[in-house]
Amino acid sequence: MDPFQKALKLAFENHNAGRGVEAEAVCRVLMQISPHDPQLLFLLGMVLHKADRNDEAIKWLSEAALHQPQVARVFSALGCAYQGAKDHPRAAAAFAKSIELQAPSASTCYNFGNTCYQLDRIEQAADLFRRAVAINPGDSAGWNNLGKCLKELNRLEESVAAYGRALEISGDYPNAGYGRGTSLLATGRISEGFKDYEWRRSLRAVRKFDKPEWKGERMPAKTLFLYAEQGYGDALQMVRFIPLLKDRVGRVILESRPVLETLFNYSKCADLVVPFGTPFPPFDYFLPLASLPYVLGVTLETIPNRTPYLQAPPTEDPAVTSDARLNVGLAWAGSPDHQQDAARSIRLEVLMPVLRTPGVSFVSLQKAVPDRDRSCRDEVSERVNSKLQLGDFLKTASIIAGLDLVITVDTAVAHLAGAMGKPVWLLLQHSPDWRWFLDRSDSPWYPTMKLFRQTERGNWETPILRVAEELRQMSGAAKD
Repeated sequence: MDPFQKALKLAFENHNAGRGVEAEAVCRVLMQISPHDPQLLFLLGMVLHKADRNDEAIKWLSEAALHQPQVARVFSALGCAYQGAKDHPRAAAAFAKSIELQAPSASTCYNFGNTCYQLDRIEQAADLFRRAVAINPGDSAGWNNLGKCLKELNRLEESVAAYGRALEISGDYPNAGYGRGTSLLATGRISEGFKDYEWRRSLRAVRKFDKPEWKGERMPAKTLFLYAEQGYGDALQMVRFIPLLKDRVGRVILESRPVLETLFNYSKCADLVVPFGTPFPPFDYFLPLASLPYVLGVTLETIPNRTPYLQAPPTEDPAVTSDARLNVGLAWAGSPDHQQDAARSIRLEVLMPVLRTPGVSFVSLQKAVPDRDRSCRDEVSERVNSKLQLGDFLKTASIIAGLDLVITVDTAVAHLAGAMGKPVWLLLQHSPDWRWFLDRSDSPWYPTMKLFRQTERGNWETPILRVAEELRQMSGAAKD
């Protein structure tokens, strides 16, 4: 073996052993000797990718591909570098080329699957993850990601099975446990689902208390501390379970985010409501609020759905209580930080068939009109009052109390209106959050809610036209 090849072999050994700094140092020396050697270009690109220096890695791997256009592993590595740089279209092209050249490895299928998922090519991603686990059945991450794709394709029982395989392989796998829980919940298998839903607590920082966790036992002389560890909508949904504790505990303290505190206090949701970040009185036991349905053994048939369980004084703002036939609140976009926001939120221009309904006065229940809606802001300003000061959730609830109807996407507004017993029409993405289940137009959580679902992924036209038609009928009935 000549000195160059011997040094290159040493660099590969360093890279495979995780000694990236040493591998790069050898590669840099060898580049002075033979800067166009395909193996060297490939290795240097791999070393830089592993160091998360993906822009540099892409440079060398692209050159390696020019020298070895028929070598599958070069394109697979290039795909990984593009993936690391979050250039998913180019990553997909590189992975596709690799698979075209040679029967793929499990890792290539897995990485290509992740890229397709990022590109919202969910069917293709699911197929790739299936191929990955067929090649390597012991890959728990592949099974987990397959379960995630199947959930988004509404193939829930298959999703449950895939997550189950991941858990059989790696028993302590919170993502798979939580994923299986949400898929089970979406099927309506509430008892099993809420048991797995407890895995969510392993996915975030654990709050520690010097008191024991409540397991559902009766303790009429004790105080239970509940804390809302999830989003606004989750808290609004889950406070319904607190009245079920009256015959089990003596006193309930509820900790919530500050913007929910006044609403929960006004609605008397607990014996004491305290905002997060402030001192709370002594207690005997604790539990996350979202763990109540599991601890209480709730089933689909026993979901407490009597409304209203949240109240607010009606607003006297004349912009809300107008003389229109119908006064309708509108929320079309959730937090842009939400993982599923691109799927659940709607561009305001898409809602024009609804906004053009005669005899209806619309008020915005958004704190701000999203930047993406600026192109149609002038027309919207003529049709939607977006100047209300919403403030905290009690203020928003007061506005909702004066409305005839709320039309919303899947945000906290949907839960708030439903919890108040207000008629609410919910526009749902094709693969909705677990709590809305599948193939039904009503909700066991909120009896005054009606669901309008996408019939195909990403297409809002059908449900919005249905809403527009039913709103015209409702407006006509109101006139009569």
